[in-house]
Amino acid sequence: MLLCRPSAARGRYSALGCRVLLHCGCGGASHGLIAALASVLVACAGSNGSGEPGDPSRGGATAAPATPKDAVEALPFNASGLLAGTAGPNLPDGKPGTVSVVQIGPQLEDGAGAAKLLFAFRNNTGEGISHADWIGTARSGGSIVATGSSQGTIPAQVQPGEIGLAFIYFASGAKRPPAGAEYEFTVDTSPADQNAYNTAPLKVTEANTSGDAIVGAAANSTAESVEGPFSVSVYCFDGDKLLSEHSTFAEQDGPVEANGQVTFSDNLYGAKCPTFTVGVAGYFAE
Repeated sequence: MLLCRPSAARGRYSALGCRVLLHCGCGGASHGLIAALASVLVACAGSNGSGEPGDPSRGGATAAPATPKDAVEALPFNASGLLAGTAGPNLPDGKPGTVSVVQIGPQLEDGAGAAKLLFAFRNNTGEGISHADWIGTARSGGSIVATGSSQGTIPAQVQPGEIGLAFIYFASGAKRPPAGAEYEFTVDTSPADQNAYNTAPLKVTEANTSGDAIVGAAANSTAESVEGPFSVSVYCFDGDKLLSEHSTFAEQDGPVEANGQVTFSDNLYGAKCPTFTVGVAGYFAE
């Protein structure tokens, strides 16, 4: 388990038994589940900042860490080419051997008492993953104040070394997690295959700004038939930092055969969005 505080953090958690030392800055199923379980605690000083691992060194000469033989290379953002847009954030490498959170973004309220907490994660396992189902628990003063779960990721399948984006949705009714809350994340994943009902990534072939919306198209490049509904997720960035998320569905509901396409229009409702990335996902047909 990793406990992250505004200045420094020491962590010890991993399903694979590793130990890491991290700095963290805070401002504001499936078929054949595989073992990709990560747990992270993050203490944030505010409700709309970001937390990310940093350099654990504290000065002075230090020996370079040994590189595990099965180490996964941290790939650039959107290495798979499944997403499209103008964003190209540089994100931390993450914890070796696990699926780990590498940046905590803002907590956004939807106006009806619900909230969502944005985050980025990296797949540092040696296998591609899909159906990355995250659960988040918020604690304040040592007590649980809210729980929630993710509602999909982009891309829908994340290969070794790649970055994924997601959010935890905290439904209305429970108290919104306050500033300084600690968050615990766990994730279950499935193999990135084309079995029926597994999440299917569509390749976004066009994404343009049109008024207050991001409009475009995505193609089924999986060579298999895919079903809807096709979720569309736009994540806005300010430099390397997550800023907001906007969701909708494609106009088509499927099925979409190999090389077929869907189109979409995702309204940002005037939200600030210096750069963006968009992903589209469906499900493999039975």
